Amino acid sequence: MEDSPAKVQVYVYDLSKGLAKLYSPMLLGFEIEAIYHTSVVVRGQEYYLDQGIKKIPIKNHHYKYGQPIEILDIGETFIDDSIIEEFITDLNNHEELKYDAKNYDLFKNNCNHFTNTLIEFLCDEKLNEKILNLPEIVLASPAGLMLQQMIQNNA
Repeated sequence: MEDSPAKVQVYVYDLSKGLAKLYSPMLLGFEIEAIYHTSVVVRGQEYYLDQGIKKIPIKNHHYKYGQPIEILDIGETFIDDSIIEEFITDLNNHEELKYDAKNYDLFKNNCNHFTNTLIEFLCDEKLNEKILNLPEIVLASPAGLMLQQMIQNNA
């Protein structure tokens, strides 16, 4: 454990780059703000899910997702980097929580679920429900069910 607490933040990205807000009323019948991608930042390292769990120094920020649309201050942690690495290794070895390409599910096991798991571990907090529950909200709509079937049929 570290002697002083480290700030824990969640970086929120919009994978649609504004298109979800524009087109969701026509496609879903209601507006969604974004198609969220999230990552966890602690001690200058950004942890995110992209074909498995990745970590990069925040100075090398992965612009693949653009600029964050929001940065959420989640809390603080005393958990040191070696324990975080051990936790991530355990996640990768746990069949039910495995965050890899094979077990990825756009609706049930995505980057936001990984973020939620990591921030729960680091500071006993949960990811904002508007982000975490978006897939369920979309799936509750007739168009969302159709979208899920299309995605599963093409997988």
